[in-house]
Amino acid sequence: MATLAEWQAQQTKTDKALESNEDFNFGSEDSGWLASMAAGVPSGIFKIFEGVATLGATLMDLGVDKDRAESVEEFFDKINPFDEAASATAAGKITELIVNLGVPGAPAFKIGSGLFNAATKAKAAGTYAAKARSLAQGAAATGISDTIFVGDVEDAGTFGDFLGGPTALDRDTDSPISEILNRLKFGVEGTGFAGAIAGAGAGISKLRNQTGTGKAPIGTGMTLKMNKVFEKFSESLRARGKKNPVQKEIDDAAKGGVDADTSMLDRYRDQIDDLSLEIGRKYSKVAGNKISAFDQQQKVLNEMNEVLMSGKGNGQLLNKNSFQLIDEIKIDPTTSLPFKNGEGILKDISKQLPLPTKVPKFDTKLGQIVKDPSTGKVVKENVKTGKQLYNVVLNEMDPDKVKMFRDKLIKTYKATPKQADDLFNTFTKGRERIGELFTSIGRRLRPDSLEEFSIALKDNISNVVDRGYSVFKNNRGQTTVAQNFPPTKDVLKETFDFYKTTAQSKGYKLTDEFIERLVKDTWEQATLDKGFVLGSKVKQGQVKLKSFPKFLTKMPKESVLDDLVDPTFAARTTTNLAEVTGVAKPVIQKLLGKTNSPINTLVEGVSNLSPQAFSGEAFDSMVRKSNQLKTAYDDWTQTLKTKGPEAAGKEPPVPFLFNDSGEAYKYVGGGAGDVAQIGGAGFDAAKIDKFIGQGMKLKGVDKIESARIAQMTEAGQNQILNPLAGKWALTPVAESFEKTQEWLKGLPAQIYNNLVLYPKGTSQMAKTVLAPFTHVRNFVSAAAFAGANGILPFGNTADVKAAFTALQAAGPGMRGSNEFYQELLRLGVVNSNVRLNQVLDLLKDAKFGEILNNKNSDFALDKLMQRFKKIKRGAEDFYTAEDDFWKIFTFLGEKSRIKNAYQKAGLNLGQEFNDINGVKRLFNDRTLNELSADLVRNNVPNYAYVSEFVKGLRKFPLGNFVAFPAEIMRTGTNIVETALKEINYTIIGKQGEKIRPLAARGRQRLMGMAITTAAVPLGTIAALETIYDISKDEVNAMKRYVADWSKNSVLLPFRKEDGSLQYIDFSHLNAYDTLTRPIQTVLNKVEQGRSDEDGIMDDFVLGLIESSKELLNPFITESIWTEALQDVAPILGRDGTDSQGRRIWNVEDSRGNKLMKALGHLVEAQAPLNYKQLERLGLSMFPVDSKGRFSERGDEYQFGNEALGILGMRRVDVNPKKSFNYKVSDYKKGVRNSRNLFTAATLKGGVVTPENLVDAYINANRALYGVNRELYEDIQAAKILGMSEDSVSERMSDRGERRAFNFLNEGLFRPLTISKDIQNIFQIRASELGVPDPYESAQGIIDSITDQLSSVSLRGDLFPEIQNPFNKLFLPEITLGSTPAGQLPPVITGANTNVMNANATYGKIPTVVGQTTAEEVNKVFPNNG
Repeated sequence: MATLAEWQAQQTKTDKALESNEDFNFGSEDSGWLASMAAGVPSGIFKIFEGVATLGATLMDLGVDKDRAESVEEFFDKINPFDEAASATAAGKITELIVNLGVPGAPAFKIGSGLFNAATKAKAAGTYAAKARSLAQGAAATGISDTIFVGDVEDAGTFGDFLGGPTALDRDTDSPISEILNRLKFGVEGTGFAGAIAGAGAGISKLRNQTGTGKAPIGTGMTLKMNKVFEKFSESLRARGKKNPVQKEIDDAAKGGVDADTSMLDRYRDQIDDLSLEIGRKYSKVAGNKISAFDQQQKVLNEMNEVLMSGKGNGQLLNKNSFQLIDEIKIDPTTSLPFKNGEGILKDISKQLPLPTKVPKFDTKLGQIVKDPSTGKVVKENVKTGKQLYNVVLNEMDPDKVKMFRDKLIKTYKATPKQADDLFNTFTKGRERIGELFTSIGRRLRPDSLEEFSIALKDNISNVVDRGYSVFKNNRGQTTVAQNFPPTKDVLKETFDFYKTTAQSKGYKLTDEFIERLVKDTWEQATLDKGFVLGSKVKQGQVKLKSFPKFLTKMPKESVLDDLVDPTFAARTTTNLAEVTGVAKPVIQKLLGKTNSPINTLVEGVSNLSPQAFSGEAFDSMVRKSNQLKTAYDDWTQTLKTKGPEAAGKEPPVPFLFNDSGEAYKYVGGGAGDVAQIGGAGFDAAKIDKFIGQGMKLKGVDKIESARIAQMTEAGQNQILNPLAGKWALTPVAESFEKTQEWLKGLPAQIYNNLVLYPKGTSQMAKTVLAPFTHVRNFVSAAAFAGANGILPFGNTADVKAAFTALQAAGPGMRGSNEFYQELLRLGVVNSNVRLNQVLDLLKDAKFGEILNNKNSDFALDKLMQRFKKIKRGAEDFYTAEDDFWKIFTFLGEKSRIKNAYQKAGLNLGQEFNDINGVKRLFNDRTLNELSADLVRNNVPNYAYVSEFVKGLRKFPLGNFVAFPAEIMRTGTNIVETALKEINYTIIGKQGEKIRPLAARGRQRLMGMAITTAAVPLGTIAALETIYDISKDEVNAMKRYVADWSKNSVLLPFRKEDGSLQYIDFSHLNAYDTLTRPIQTVLNKVEQGRSDEDGIMDDFVLGLIESSKELLNPFITESIWTEALQDVAPILGRDGTDSQGRRIWNVEDSRGNKLMKALGHLVEAQAPLNYKQLERLGLSMFPVDSKGRFSERGDEYQFGNEALGILGMRRVDVNPKKSFNYKVSDYKKGVRNSRNLFTAATLKGGVVTPENLVDAYINANRALYGVNRELYEDIQAAKILGMSEDSVSERMSDRGERRAFNFLNEGLFRPLTISKDIQNIFQIRASELGVPDPYESAQGIIDSITDQLSSVSLRGDLFPEIQNPFNKLFLPEITLGSTPAGQLPPVITGANTNVMNANATYGKIPTVVGQTTAEEVNKVFPNNG
């Protein structure tokens, strides 16, 4: 940091430059950023050689009166043709410096750390202390490299230039010694910087790769503890949390299966609902509106359900042919799907023939056809395995009822034949799906349990399928009983009247409050378990009433005993609804919302069974996969022992499930606490599986498990009810299987949920899902996801069509590929919109505002939305579809590219190969789907991969859609990592040669990322600057007059016909703004600081600080709702001022007006439909000469521009005249705050010394300088943008700042003046405390500083370094002589002149109570006499 004298010298130099027409400069416009960055690479190479040569010449100049170093610099200036272009922009300058230091620094670090590792014993090499020493040695080597190779140390600068301290460069002394010292300072900082970067990189790498092997943390002592800390911390940051990677993959597949069923049910629901509603409306009109459309719809639905639940012959859903044993079919290696079923075969030659290049044709009678290439003859392969599988098939619907109802649909209800056929096709498919789910559940069971399962299924299937109770609709899709949904007021009143009448008739004298409690407990404590569970006393699909009044089942004479005890109390009992008889049953059914609708039958029937079926399959898959890993690991271990490491190859993944703790430690290592039993001790399966029944004994999923079960049976141990229960795993994996607790409970939590979380969720939904223009921007911006992966958006019309027809929104041409969409759901590709899912999860966290949205509350906010539920759901469907389109398009693009790449490499269908992750696979369509899906899941934002930590942030009042920027960071990193893996991935060809099949795809992906995130936005800026002849100065000036949220955005500039500027904030369309904004922030800071002479390092540091803030903004800023609350809150809020400083109401306004404006502000935060944008669009439609075109603030809008705003491309006017008043307000506030820095430090009430005063004065002026320089730059920017000097002067004069303008316009700093009032306060306070007036002593110093600062120019960059003379005082040598007691000594040798002058000021030493004057003097100036 420069001293005051140095600063003044620098200002003289700067002023001379300005006099020679070097106007206020925001940055050069000689070269575009791209050309400048390109030039920075070779220029940085030149700088390496220049640095070495200059250092050598400087060393030669030591002690010799020659200036060889300067000659060397001049020589390199002449021969470096890239220097000027590289220096033209901040991007080029940074690139040059990175190359200059990075090219020699990176190998230096590697060599330095490598030397240490080589000298360290292997045993100690893995410890954190050893790693730290290795990093330190590498950093030291980098610092030496920086010292030697830096091209121009003064041009680069140091952090010390910014922060001060020993590493600040000496720019005023021109000597070899100062040059060498500057290089050493730079090298010292380089050591620290390299160490910090390496340490941060090692930490991030450690977190990303933690327990990647599936083993327990290793090490001893502190190393082990640190490894466990890293593991614990990384659990919350990674998408899989505590889960093993295989477990996460299988869990996601199970969820995808349930989602596929849900998607199918949504289509069925919509089809049935639309048809029944249409019939209801038509029939209501035909009947002369004697029956309402709703009542007629309910009647039609009842008729539909009767047909759906019918059965051929016996009238039941099951008959004697429903339980079958079918042949298991072999897997076709070309598709990974079962062959079609055949009838037997002549010969099996599948192992003798090469697989065909195309999928073979099929003969239904003979089986799979394979052609022998050696003879050209066709041979037949047996497609059966010889095993038989359990299968459940529901009985056909009663054909008579089907025919009768079909005729009625067409003739009476006027449905079209196609509508009738589609309806019955839906019924058939729904029943088939229910049969498939029962099959999946049954196939897991042992023979004895399977027999019991079939019997129970016959007896209970109607109850299991027909589960239409609205009170349980909150439970849908869950595996446990959830909170029930309340009945309507009318139903509650009807039930209350029935209870009261019945109780009175039987002699009870119950209060109304007691009866209300009985009714509430009846529905609230009713349960309907999920799934189909076998047990000794389990009734399938039964509604259990846990609080049922006994008097509803008793005869009057049976209640006498209760009356004698307490007639005001009624006992309750537990019973099944099926056991309730008489008139009470229909009342309870109505209370619970029983409906007879095919919608409920299909939706509830399938959603009841789907989670059980897929969770069971997932458990089996985990055990099967872990056993496969165990076998592979054992084989590897054996090969390693017998044939050595070269033959064994890379260590494979270890299994993650074990039969006992000993086996667990054998594979994963670790010690006490590192492994745990899943579900706790014993076979407590219910902790991890809610579909457990004592009769559900499972068979082994493979040979290993079958042998284990056989041993357990022989030993008389408990049978397996869940394949995971009782097994062991790493402790975090074991914990991941158990259900987590709710986040918040109790009344305070309810208040928080309803007043903060719920409105936060609804406000975010209003601004996204319910905002039509946002839908457009959502779709357009998401195209970047395909582009960043090297797939040209809309580049393949076939893929565009395929993606569009698969979408599941109610748009024309959509829902045409439903099976394909369900497969994508199973693969986890679609239905994973990050923003939508986060909002829905947030609303679930708040239990959908259970207090505010209570169905029975007169104040329920949700009542307003009841009739708009379809609109809301439709908006959600479209919001999902907009995201799905690009995921499907990217999936198809990835699939075709992978397929082509492997085929070019020589792979044939069905051939085995190792994929990019080293997993053995068969080259077929299923593999291509899985590989493509994996790329989309990891390279395109996906809510399923958001970590629990980030998901948890939604529960706090800060942040909007925090999951999306987190996903952008994850997927952006993954894209680059994937590309590099693709470039380096090799396979072995037919001739034994190494082939890189995906190298071209990797390069394409890297190019796509570069073009999407940099070339497109920045290239567009360069083109617009050329087209509209906009200079860099104008662009940078413009950035000072945009909204705060846009200042570090990529801004697309335009020039209007009148010469003024406009811009489009590209961040609205830039999906990767989270990644590019921090980089843009650094470039902006460096660009702004290019006019100073202290190098780029200080500006780089400032840029990094601000870029960190930009990166964290989505996570730490107030949410939409909490920001609005803060704006209007009088306590702990902004009391009527928004976050941008605009007043919401006048402080003098009435309380009523303030309240109305506060409510309006809160409503605005919840308002959907982009109403502000709609308002502007409406104003723009008025005639040009109409006053209606103008807003309240006098703004006029153009229709074309507002229409482009729908796409996020609205141009915003840059109007410095309008914005300048806000700049002046900020200036005045900054001046006040700077003055407060002085008064707050010096007027605290205690003793203040002259040293304190001077320190506070310097600190206040440092802040005031920043405030003045900011407005000075604003004034210069306003002039560049066309605002006249008179206009600036007028606006400042109107705000009482005419004198300030005169100084600012000349670029002069006006230091803080200490008013007479403040001086008087110092005098009074000093008098009250009985001490000398500190200001009187410090005044001379302050006046001197004031005089010197008055000449400081605002054209510089940093405030000069000013020393406080009082800080340099030392104890003088005192000669008292004959000094009288109570007087200061007249002779002080070696004292500072300020102390000499202070003699007259201080006069006498103050008297201390209880001491003589002589004692006081001796304490201050001891003279032993």
